Amino acid sequence: MSPIFDRNFDQELIQGGTLAAATLATDDMALEELKQRLKQEAYAEGHLAGQDAARQEAASDLANRQQGALDSLASSVAELRESAGAHRQAVEQHLLEFVLNTCELVFPQIVEATSKDRAVAAIQRCIALAGGVSTLRITVSDAVLRDHGPAISAAFGATGDDMRISVQADPTLEDGDARVAWQHGSMDFSLTRITDGILNALRHAMADQTPQTPSTRSVTHD
Repeated sequence: MSPIFDRNFDQELIQGGTLAAATLATDDMALEELKQRLKQEAYAEGHLAGQDAARQEAASDLANRQQGALDSLASSVAELRESAGAHRQAVEQHLLEFVLNTCELVFPQIVEATSKDRAVAAIQRCIALAGGVSTLRITVSDAVLRDHGPAISAAFGATGDDMRISVQADPTLEDGDARVAWQHGSMDFSLTRITDGILNALRHAMADQTPQTPSTRSVTHD
C-alpha cells in the first residue's frame, strides 16, 4: 500500500524553524548595519557642523582682534599727533623766547652804534629816487646834521638835478630818525620805531604761544 502523503512533517518543521531563525538573524544584522550607518552619518553631520561653528567662531575672533588693533592704532596715532603738536608748540615757544631775548639785547646796541648812519642812508636813497622833484625838505636830529651834513649834500649833488634842498634839525628827533618831504609825498624813517615794532611783534607772538592758566586768564565780574 502506497502512502497518500509522502512527506515528513517533523523534518519540515525542523527545516522551517531553521529558516526562520536564519531569517531573523539576517534581519538583526541588517538592522545593526542600518543603526551603525545612521550613527556614522549623524556623527559626520555633527562633525561638519562643529567645524563650521569653529570656523565662524575663529573668523569672528579674528575680526574682533583686527578691530581692536585698528582702534588701538587710531588711539596711538591721535596721541602721537597730540604729542607732536605739543612738542612743536614747545619748540616754537623756546625759539620765540630766544629770538626775543636776543633782539632785546642786540637792538639797543644796533640803534646806538648805527642810528646816524642808517638815517643818512635812508635820506640818500630818498634823494636818489626823487628825480624831477623841485624841492626837498630834510629834517634830522642835531647830531645827524652836525656829523653828516656833508654826506647829505654830496648825495644831493650826485643827482645832477636842478633841485632845491633844505636840511634842518629838530631837537625832538632821535639820531635814527629822518624826515624827507616834497610837493606830493614824504618819507618818515625811524630806526627806533622799526626795532620797537619787531620787539612788539615778537612779544605778541610769545603771548599767543603761551598757554593760559587760571591765574593768567582775565576774569570779569558783573
